[in-house]
Amino acid sequence: MFSIFEKITRSALNLIDPYVPSDTPPTDSVWRYIRANLKPMRKAIALSLVLTVIAACIEVWLISYAGKLIDTLAQTTPEKIWQVHGGEFILAALAVLFVRPLSQCARHVVNDISISCNVANLFRWRGHQHLSKQSVGWFQDDLAGRTSVRLVDLGNQASYIIGGLLNAVAFGLVYMIGMIILMAQTDIRLALPLVLWVALYMGIMIRIIPRMVKAQRKFFSAKSALVGNVVDSFSNFDTLKLFSRREDISADHKVSLELTREKLFLSRQISISMNTIVVLLEGLIMVGFIGYGVWLWSVGAGTIGLIGSAVALSLRITSLAEWVLNEVWRIFESVGNLQESLKTVAQPITIPEHRDAKDLVVTGGQITLEGLNHQYGTGRGGLNDVSIKLGAGEKVGLVGRSGAGKSTLVNLILRFYEAEKGTILIDGQDIRTVDQDSLRGAIGMVSQQAALLNRSVYDNIALGKADATLDEIMAAAKKAKADDFIGELKDSKGRTGYDAHVGERGVKLSGGQRQRIALARVFLKNAPILILDEATSALDSEVEAEIQAELQAVMEGKTVIAIAHRLSTIAQMDRILVLEEGQVIEDGSHDELVKQDTRYAGFWKRQSGGFIGADEE
Repeated sequence: MFSIFEKITRSALNLIDPYVPSDTPPTDSVWRYIRANLKPMRKAIALSLVLTVIAACIEVWLISYAGKLIDTLAQTTPEKIWQVHGGEFILAALAVLFVRPLSQCARHVVNDISISCNVANLFRWRGHQHLSKQSVGWFQDDLAGRTSVRLVDLGNQASYIIGGLLNAVAFGLVYMIGMIILMAQTDIRLALPLVLWVALYMGIMIRIIPRMVKAQRKFFSAKSALVGNVVDSFSNFDTLKLFSRREDISADHKVSLELTREKLFLSRQISISMNTIVVLLEGLIMVGFIGYGVWLWSVGAGTIGLIGSAVALSLRITSLAEWVLNEVWRIFESVGNLQESLKTVAQPITIPEHRDAKDLVVTGGQITLEGLNHQYGTGRGGLNDVSIKLGAGEKVGLVGRSGAGKSTLVNLILRFYEAEKGTILIDGQDIRTVDQDSLRGAIGMVSQQAALLNRSVYDNIALGKADATLDEIMAAAKKAKADDFIGELKDSKGRTGYDAHVGERGVKLSGGQRQRIALARVFLKNAPILILDEATSALDSEVEAEIQAELQAVMEGKTVIAIAHRLSTIAQMDRILVLEEGQVIEDGSHDELVKQDTRYAGFWKRQSGGFIGADEE
């Protein structure tokens, strides 16, 4: 028996494929967004609606049969009741015992398994696919915690809306229509009060629901801001501990909490008003319907069975009205929440893929920058009309004070940002016309802040090459001088070595350990273009000296861009570019620039293995 149930429910689960890609980008309109994503659910929704009609018709029949049963008992003697109506009673009993449970089971299998188990993942998958196409710059403009919460919540809210519409609204609507038809067939005078009541009920909901949506939207916006602030605070808790008093931290959190509380209060005010009005309407239908039935019976225009049906119908309608109201409230609560999520998830792609994008083909690794200008829309900082050419296999160091434009240049080559003006070519191919994944696949990078994922050491290194073997990963770690400390790692769940998890952004490791794992990742990737942004800044001098030898071997035959404040690490580069205020002011080898006795020479003289000063003239 269970195996049959397992097969049926498993088939129901597979009625929808939640991982079908979307044909169109998301829109910020809730209803257009939901409608645009209904295609994979069409079969399940159609089946749900058919089963809803069947289940609702059975419920209407029960009310009708209850009245008929009372009239039958009143009009038939006990001696003849089974003789005359026995077969009918048995059929009715079979319908109640088997047909009704099976119809409800089928409806819930479709709604709760086919739809509920898939809808949230469908919307999250498509939302994630869209967000994964956003640029790094886009992610830096918002809080990562808030974006993550909105993506996950987006699936929940879409599921609540679709599930509520099918479970409550569709069922309630079919049930009400069935009741009106039933009453009209019995006596048109019974149908009229029900029609008026339904019209009044719908009118009140239409009047109040927009206010409900508006209030809920404001509440969710406040809640979203609260989540973002909490994530921001906890992500930078060491900084807050150093520079803020505990009372100040608590005071800031209290402000966010109080704003959320106030918005929830306003939302609940409307909810209570709506509930009270519906309870009043329930009283009206009970008094009016039962009273009208009694009056019809008293004047000989109705049977005692009619009164029984009126009592059962009024009680059923009151419970149904309250259920529908709660579901409608939940639906529009979800509409407000989904609208807030779409403010993030539905934003247009900041750096869209070129329509005819082809994979980047690296033949030598020559990089050409022509008239490059990017100032982040501020009109200052960044890069200002930079034109340079890096030969295939050339090693180039970038030098300059903080804010000179070094990181901007690297970010533009990686296409983390779109250049406001100018062109970047790699082996003659405009990077705006090539596939972005293939572009970044051709570039290996180690940054000063080596961020790691909260996964195992193995997984973090394997990002450089998805199909890498354990031997390849261990060899890369050995080159990065990371194998010794990796062997000693053990996380809170007892996982050790390459299986040990490193914590959020690698927080369980020291800065030097994180940087060595990042270096191992680049060694494993073995890309033809290499970018080193203070790649060994977190290492002690002894380890750095050991790794430099490995780096030299890895750099052989590659085009290399190295950013460093410690000039000794780039003195052996083929060329050094000195940037200042977004422009290249010096270009040459280390020896050539020292002989010129200008900006680079000044940096070199002021250093003895140290860093570029902030106050040099």
